[in-house]
Amino acid sequence: MQNLFIEGTDTSPLVDFYTNGKLLIKGRSLPEDVHKFYEPVFFWVRQLEAENVVFDVKMEYINTSSTKKILNLLIELENNPKINQIEINWFYEYDDLDMLDLGELYENNLERSKFKLIEAVDIFD
Repeated sequence: MQNLFIEGTDTSPLVDFYTNGKLLIKGRSLPEDVHKFYEPVFFWVRQLEAENVVFDVKMEYINTSSTKKILNLLIELENNPKINQIEINWFYEYDDLDMLDLGELYENNLERSKFKLIEAVDIFD
């Protein structure tokens, strides 16, 4: 298994996943074909064999179809039997209440992840 890197664009997020369990998704998610974009990400997460995962989520904008995909991605992490501990760091800008609400919604839908909501300034630079 190799690390997964997908360069971010104006419509798709940067994905920087390492086999040691350090994961980052950052930017905007409104790809034209959300299934096509996230398919390799889901495949990679299913293969991950790290015992501990730290997932930094630094999203500026997530459209409706991506919202469901990202939730399903988090659930997929929880369903991976090789992963013992999952820490999700959900970053949101101090004035972005929609992203804060989305993080709280995700937190309430997860069972075994340690979820941290982190208010930040200029996290997208």
